[in-house]
Amino acid sequence: MVCPCSSPGGQMRSMLPSLLRGRRFNCREWALEKLQRCLEARDATKSVEGTACVSPGVLVTGGPGTGKTALLTELVWPQSEACRAAGLASRCLAWHYCQREDAGSIEVWRFVLGLVEQLKESAFLGPNYVKAISSAAIAAVLEPLHCQREPDNTFKRAVLEPLLSFTPPAHSVFIVIDSLDSGYCEGNGVGESSISGSATTQSSSIAELLLKYLQLLPPWIFLVCSARRQNKAICKMFSDEINRSCEMRVPHTH
Repeated sequence: MVCPCSSPGGQMRSMLPSLLRGRRFNCREWALEKLQRCLEARDATKSVEGTACVSPGVLVTGGPGTGKTALLTELVWPQSEACRAAGLASRCLAWHYCQREDAGSIEVWRFVLGLVEQLKESAFLGPNYVKAISSAAIAAVLEPLHCQREPDNTFKRAVLEPLLSFTPPAHSVFIVIDSLDSGYCEGNGVGESSISGSATTQSSSIAELLLKYLQLLPPWIFLVCSARRQNKAICKMFSDEINRSCEMRVPHTH
């Protein structure tokens, strides 16, 4: 079940950056190195058919205050020499930071439309993506009211299908989604029935949307997600979909 939150009809806004943007980053160089190895493994197989053994992403888990958001912020807006030297930020295709104090940041339709806006401006995709979604049919599914009613349809038509039609770039790229567990009421888990694949069931959270289509993403796109380890439902489901060699647990630092 997803926590209820207000949804101003038809109003769209830009996605908010991480609240930790610009802050100093310390002591997670090992995590950056592991992410870089995951991307390199993705590069080696992104053009090979039948690479199901390669993880489609990484799930960063840990307790409150362990630095999950700091790590995912560093990937997009690097402050450390280690991250700048690795050049990871240049491979970021899009980002989304769920924030508990901002109900709009956990709404599925806002996530989908915000993702579309970032893809339109992506240097990796150039004008190809804008051209791919320029038809009247795609314009209709991008209407905010339609996306609120059928976020899965908008995601498939305006995100998944265009990306699958493109020639892979020279290197794999990644999408950051932070705090997937932020959209859940205390004591409730992910709606597993809605992940079963029913074409008529709309995703009620960002986590459910990603779980439905994770394995259908192009092989050159890698997801970097985070969640509190206390939300066992999300952690278990993503662990089932993501190769455990690419699962990262962030411990407390002392």
